[in-house]
Amino acid sequence: MDADMHEFQDSEELNQKCQRLEREVARERAARRAAEDMAEIRLRELYINQGRLELLNRIAGFANDSNSPTHALQFALNEICEHQDWPVGHALIRVDPGDDERLEGTDIWFSKHQDVAFPFLEASRKIVAWSCASAPGRLFLEHIPIWTPDIYAQHAFTRAPSAARAGLRASISVPVIMGHELVGAMEFYLTEAVQPSKRLMNILLQIGMQLGRVFKRARHADMLSKNALTDPLTGLPNRTAFESEIQSAFELEKRTSEYQTAVIYIDLDGFKLVNDTLGHSSGDALLTAMANRLRFVVETFDHEAWVDRVFLARVGGDEFVMLIRSPDVREVANDIANEIHKCLQPIHRIGLNDVQAVASIGVALNGPEYQNAQELLRDADVAMYEAKANGPEQTYHFTAEMRNTALARLDLEIELRHAVEISAFELHFQPIVSLSNRETVGLEALVRWRKEHDVLVMPDDFIPTAEACGLMVPINTWVLREAARSAVRFHASNSQNADLYISVNVTLQQFQQLHFVTLVRDILLETGANSKWIRLELTESTAAANPSHAARTIRQLNAMGIKVSIDDFGTGYSSLSYLQTMPFDTIKIDQSFIKRHSDKSADWSFVLAMKNIADSLGMKVIVEGIENEFQQTELNSFGCQFGQGWLFGRPQTEASILAETCPPLSESPHSAHMAFEEPK
Repeated sequence: MDADMHEFQDSEELNQKCQRLEREVARERAARRAAEDMAEIRLRELYINQGRLELLNRIAGFANDSNSPTHALQFALNEICEHQDWPVGHALIRVDPGDDERLEGTDIWFSKHQDVAFPFLEASRKIVAWSCASAPGRLFLEHIPIWTPDIYAQHAFTRAPSAARAGLRASISVPVIMGHELVGAMEFYLTEAVQPSKRLMNILLQIGMQLGRVFKRARHADMLSKNALTDPLTGLPNRTAFESEIQSAFELEKRTSEYQTAVIYIDLDGFKLVNDTLGHSSGDALLTAMANRLRFVVETFDHEAWVDRVFLARVGGDEFVMLIRSPDVREVANDIANEIHKCLQPIHRIGLNDVQAVASIGVALNGPEYQNAQELLRDADVAMYEAKANGPEQTYHFTAEMRNTALARLDLEIELRHAVEISAFELHFQPIVSLSNRETVGLEALVRWRKEHDVLVMPDDFIPTAEACGLMVPINTWVLREAARSAVRFHASNSQNADLYISVNVTLQQFQQLHFVTLVRDILLETGANSKWIRLELTESTAAANPSHAARTIRQLNAMGIKVSIDDFGTGYSSLSYLQTMPFDTIKIDQSFIKRHSDKSADWSFVLAMKNIADSLGMKVIVEGIENEFQQTELNSFGCQFGQGWLFGRPQTEASILAETCPPLSESPHSAHMAFEEPK
């Protein structure tokens, strides 16, 4: 019994050991299986992550080499959908960034089954997504990928019917980011609501940032291209853009005769004055305002049915050009030119100053004689200069004779620039006398160009060219300096004429310069001339161009002892209002009011009216253009103090004046005048 019990105990013990061994083996087997499963999972995750990194690298590599956002988006959609086995992908692009926050659908998409997904893709192409609480508009608020497990639960998901037919259920919206700006988006649609991992969402975010770099390069390229073709001040196309446009039109007209081409060349008269007097910032403001007015003209005509094209550009400085294409281009060009003159007429306010810039316009029509577009542009420019030479607010159509005139003008300009360099000018002087006793009270200085030893060019033959090419300021400065030197020599040679004045006519360009008063002071110091020996004369248009500047400058000249006269009174901008505000000393009545009076039946009403105006303002009067005894007697009887004209003497050189004995002077102060005009 004891033996059996002992044997039983041994057997039980053995069974327990076996069971323990079996349990240990089971545990080891379970641990081994768990380790194997974990290793497999890790290998699978590693494989997946490796695949995602390779996906990111492929898209990043493509993005680095691409300058086209659309190509980069298409490549990314294809790669992502194929890698993730997603059925549908679609790209949206932001429109008008910074001005109107919205995403718009595109033709950039991916679909595994196009026949099924086509209605959804067509609806996606037309979508407009504003900033809102649901994707893709929510990307404006959150620049991170957005997982939407149930697309039908979104408020106002307008694509729901077509999405349901395609079997779509969930979506991922991925932002395309450039810096801190949303520039686009990618949408991916899934048939099952399988939530993506954080690692995948992070990879998608990185891809969106890589694509943003393509947008940045494209925007930079667009800016460079735009800057290369755009005038930075006015925002209009520049010369390069216009030349490209006119070349295209020129070639098109060669292929078809349906439309004709014309070029309008526009130059603003008065811009340089604003620039010189009020500063470049004011000049820029005027150019911008004028450009806007010209834009309005373009918009008006560009919408007309009989006009195919109106293209406006700024080609430099104060010059603008228009290209016109129309079946009746001559008539349209004339209508546009008239409208330009009309739109520029209203006064423009810059700061506290009222300014105006009217236009000189040249028109050239394309024809068989033109071999290239540049010739057409050149001839429009030539016509513009012809218009400018014939007064403000003129329009001229190009003719062959104008080209010869332009070539002659160019030769004259070259010669005139050389004359300025070597000071090839001289002054002639015409007396101004007291009408009561014909005593000389002053001399008017008249400039001449000594072109050759025996060739003397009169002002009318070179001053218009000098004004057009910007030479009036150096010529005017030379005349003012030489007049001061002559005054010193006159007074040194004849001490009895202590009140003799030399009057110098100051041009608009020089008078409006900011440092004109300083220039006059420096010339007096340099030459040793007494300020009382010099008088300055301004035309009405010069004084009225900027009344506040004119009044201030005249007061500064008066403070130096220099008196100022208003020249050619009655022919320009006559206005008592500006006369009352400017301290003029003398009114010079223009010769046009005198020359027709040769007998006792003459009507002197205009002269008497101007004499009364001068008396009421405490000004003296000089009458120009006196040629006979009747005129002198009549004017003297009206109380006109001084006169000038061929009756009293023609212009003479300084040597001739010095060779004569100067008659005694009256007590009245009066002038002599630097002339850019014919003798009076």
